[in-house]
Amino acid sequence: MNDVNVSVSGWADSERLAVGDSGDYDRVIGANLQYVDSYGWAVRNSWEDTGSHQTIDSYSVDGYKDYDFILLSFSEEVQLDSLNFGWASFGKGSQEVSVSALSDNGFNKLTSANSTWSNIISDAVSSSFSIQRLSDNRGISTLDFTSSAKYWLVGAYNTIFGTVANGSGHNDAFKIAGLEFSNTTVNTPPPNTQVSEPGALALMSLGLGLVLYRRKRRV
Repeated sequence: MNDVNVSVSGWADSERLAVGDSGDYDRVIGANLQYVDSYGWAVRNSWEDTGSHQTIDSYSVDGYKDYDFILLSFSEEVQLDSLNFGWASFGKGSQEVSVSALSDNGFNKLTSANSTWSNIISDAVSSSFSIQRLSDNRGISTLDFTSSAKYWLVGAYNTIFGTVANGSGHNDAFKIAGLEFSNTTVNTPPPNTQVSEPGALALMSLGLGLVLYRRKRRV
């Protein structure tokens, strides 16, 4: 299987729009990505204090509802299948995550740092999912996307992306420890060659600990 590379960056709606801002600091700009040892990736937006306590969350000390997200940028289109959480704030109630398979147009809007979440995902496939508690504060979320994309946004539960039945808003906080994705590139085997059975999940590590699992599809 050919390797699939991925880079990770942080984003949050923590600035005012130049025109027509609602007062909630709706403009999405870059945020600091942080790896929290043994737990996973987190985000510190421009309103949050420094320190090792960071999460991907919808909290804000200024009273506004800022949503933290990470962007997963793959070297080719993939289908995101599941997310693993090294820590989630189940003590504050049910935990949910919002996910979007971002188009090239959405990616350009995101990186322009002059758009809202609604603008960015206007032509993307988006949804929100419950996080299942595994043990202590660890969790997993199985996704049901059939779409593929090079760019995937993953962040704190935001109903603009889609709602979850009985989901609770503005109490979500978690750290992402790993994910599972399917490589959607299809290879045609040469003549008279037997197609092998699907292999085990290929284990990859990214930088400081984001664990990626890949399944490569076959015809």
